[in-house]
Amino acid sequence: MSILGTAAVKPFAIALAIAGSLLLASNGGWWAYAATLKASASSARAEVTTVTTERDAWKGRAGELKAANVAYDSAFADLAGELKAAQAENLRLQRDGAAAIAAAEAAQADADRTLSAFMDRYAAQLRAPDCASAMASVARFCPALEGY
Repeated sequence: MSILGTAAVKPFAIALAIAGSLLLASNGGWWAYAATLKASASSARAEVTTVTTERDAWKGRAGELKAANVAYDSAFADLAGELKAAQAENLRLQRDGAAAIAAAEAAQADADRTLSAFMDRYAAQLRAPDCASAMASVARFCPALEGY
């Protein structure tokens, strides 16, 4: 070999050795990076499973709350209808009560007038001599009727 050949091979071999070392170091770095990415992917998959489970639980809870809200709306509508009917019934009873009170007061006034007229006639008849003696006879024969 000539000197030129030897001098060219040695730097080439050194360069090749350096390139090989860099390649091995680079491959090691990439291997470590890939292992980190695999661990991250595994962690991400677990996180996806957790989040999916949590999402499904919240969807179920939202469905329950929606059903409860529908039931509340239905019950509220029923109670609002019952309230309106009860208020209408209250008004009707108030009107009927006022009418009944007015009728009772009118009947009382009529009874008072009738009683007053009867008492006036009774008092006038008691002063008459025939009626007074008849009442005295009734009281003698039937003491239970005394005072009438």
